[in-house]
Formats: sequence, C-alpha cells, structure tokens
Amino acid sequence: MTDPRDPIERWLSTDVELLPPPPGAYERVHRRARRRRSMRALGAASGVAVVIAAAVVLPQVAGNLLPNGGGPASVSGTKSTSATPSTRPSASRGTHHAGGHPAALPKGPALAAGGPTEAPAAGLRPTSVTLVGTEVGAVIGQAPCAEGTCTAAAQTSDYGTVWTRLGAPDAGPANGSSGVSQIRFNVDRTDGWAYGPGLYATHNGGRTWRQLSMPDRVIDLSTVGGMAFAVVGTCTGGGATFAAHCTSFALYRTAIGSNAWSAVPGAAAAGAAVPGGLQLTSQGGYLLAGGRLFSGPVTAGAWHQVRPEAASAPGCLSGAAQPASGPALLAPEGSVLYLACGSGSGLTLYQSADGGGSWQRTGPIAAQGTATSLAAISGGNIVLATTTGIFYSADGTTWHRAALSGTVPPGGFAFVGLTTAQQGVAITSGTGGGRLFVTMNGGRSWRYRPVT
Repeated sequence: MTDPRDPIERWLSTDVELLPPPPGAYERVHRRARRRRSMRALGAASGVAVVIAAAVVLPQVAGNLLPNGGGPASVSGTKSTSATPSTRPSASRGTHHAGGHPAALPKGPALAAGGPTEAPAAGLRPTSVTLVGTEVGAVIGQAPCAEGTCTAAAQTSDYGTVWTRLGAPDAGPANGSSGVSQIRFNVDRTDGWAYGPGLYATHNGGRTWRQLSMPDRVIDLSTVGGMAFAVVGTCTGGGATFAAHCTSFALYRTAIGSNAWSAVPGAAAAGAAVPGGLQLTSQGGYLLAGGRLFSGPVTAGAWHQVRPEAASAPGCLSGAAQPASGPALLAPEGSVLYLACGSGSGLTLYQSADGGGSWQRTGPIAAQGTATSLAAISGGNIVLATTTGIFYSADGTTWHRAALSGTVPPGGFAFVGLTTAQQGVAITSGTGGGRLFVTMNGGRSWRYRPVT
C-alpha cells in the first residue's frame, strides 16, 4: 500500500541515530582542560618564581659557565612537566623502568620516514642537534604555540639545508628538575631520547615519545653500538641552569630499544657532572666528572676510575669539584684522548695515548672567551667552541679563529661536534634558544643554517 504522507514529512519523522565522537575526542578534551588548569596555576605562581630565580641564579652566573654554555636557554611562559622529588643517585639503585606515566601518544612524523613532509614549527630556536650519519639529523628547541611556547623538533636529510617537522615530546623547556633541552638518536634512526633534565624516549623515530622515570636529573646522554648511557646528577640549579650546583653523579645504561636503565658499577661519586663530560667510542667510554676520569666498556661490565700518573696529571684531574678549577673538556680521537684543562693562566691542551693513564702537555690554547665544547676526529682538526667564537687547530699547538657567516648572539657557542673530518655542527647559546651553524671544511669556516 502506498504511503499517502509527503516524502519530506516522512523523512523528518524518522528516528535519528547520533554518531559517536571521533576516536580520542574525550582524551583530547581532558588533556586540553588539564593544560588550561596548569597554565592558570603557573600564571598565579610566576611572580614568585621570577623573584626566587633572580635571587638564586644571578649571583652564580660568573662561576657556572658549563660546557653547553651554562645550560640550554629557556623561554618564559612555556609548558612544563611536573617531576618526581629528586633523590641522590647511587650505583646500588638497580634498574629503573618507565612507570607512572601515560602511554605514548602520536606526536608527529618520524625521523627520515620519507613521504609527505611538513614545515618545522615557525620560530623554532634549537638548543641541541644530533647527527645520524653524514646527512640525517635532528634538532630540538622551543617554538611559539597556542599555549605560549612548546617543545618542537625538526629533521634534515641533507645536513641542514632543508628542514621538516619531527615529532617532539610533550615537555616544556629545561626548568630546574623538569623539561628537556637536548636530543640524541641512535644510528638506527628509530631509538632516540630527549633529555636535560627530564628524560623521554622514542622507539619509532620520534613519532611517539614516552616519559621515563630516573633517580634524578639527566645531565648528559650518549649512544654507541647497542647501548645508551646517561649521566644522572643530584643538582639544585634552577631554570635553564639545571646542571648547576651538583653534588653527586652516577652513570646509567640501557640496551637500545629498552626503557630499563641500570646503574653502571664503578661510575658514581661525589662532585659535579657537566654536559659534554660523557664521551663514547666503539672501543670504550669515558666520563669526566667531579675532577675525575672514569672509563669502561660500552657493553656490559663495570667502569673504573682512571688514576693518572702524578707527574703527568693535568690540574683538572685533581679530584676537586668542577668547575672550580676551570673548564675541563674531553674529546676522543681514535686511540688518542684530548683534554682541554682550564686554569688561572688560560686553557691548556693535553693528550693521552693510553686512555688517561699518562698525559702529555701539548701546549696552550690560543682562544678568547670561556671554553664550552671540544671536538676531535681522526684525520681532522681539533675544534674548540667558546663564548666568543670557534677555534681550530691541526696539530694542537697552533690555533686559528674560524670564519663565521651569520650573526652570533651574545654568549658565543654552547656546543660543537664533528661527524666527519670535514663536516661539523655547532649551536650558539643565548636566551630563547640558539642558532645552528655547520662546517664543510673541517671547522675552518662556519655558515648559519636557519631551521625553517
């Protein structure tokens, strides 16, 4: 029988089934609401925080020029992740797993994944760079976002000529005991870490990140072969100077692909650990901390303190807390270990051919400014970054100032590294993050590479 009602009337009278929200909608609403509450709380406390930071940090600026330019710079008004109260690291603490943190969530493209690409976050100011091979690399830093500023990352597949977006952890900048400022990737381009002072890990090239729990602040991190190593320090430095006022340190390690970190026997002591003190090679690892040199395998096994011959021991290996005796920077080059040791009369370069057991004085380093980072590579120059520029030497005795193409902000350079005898990268220091420079001629000249 034919329905006599008008078709439109019949359609309007039909029951309607409501569509469910898109997957993850409730979680997104919850996260945004929690973020708004956090920002309101931070805003209410910001006046007090600024006063405290000025009272505690400013008088210490002159005495805490650490490798990495006194710590990566931060930007006010950023998001931050609350940290568990810190405890003194100890070699007996055992294994630490990721725990008490939400599951990893999609954050962005993976490292060198190919396919469609996105431009990096506008205004990204890098605080750290990592190179995987001779072309692929990544930077991390802070960039403007709807919440104020947010942690952002970018990647390159042509040594910094072109940049695209990389997934970044949901963390704020380095801020005392929370946030991140540094990035490292393993050669597999799959496993990576964002740290300093917090710790986040990715096992899919940066597409997702998971926050990990460590005994205290992560000061340094490096990877070689199938292992990653991290230096954990008990420090009270505030703001971006998270590695200041450290009283003890311990070395931890994990297998690549794992989130379980274990203390390394024999590599824990009282004293200060500073960024750049951990150096790994395929033959072994070194840790310069607390005025001591530690060495050990980059697989399993215990490390030990290297006790140099008294007659040849540089002054910065006296066991005294650093940086009271001046800057101390370490750089391995094949079987040779270089040490730039500071004193009241300037910076002196030493070298050791037996892993630090005995040292030879190479000569004074003719460089201006406070030394922040040292790099060396077989067949290439020795390169030194300072608060005034970059200097290089072919033999360790004659030094030259490198030519720079691009504006260097006050504070000079915080980091320099070499990936081949000809290629290298450097990051400037400065409030709000730094600038990336690259060299293609062994450190003799450097060119600014904007991350855009």
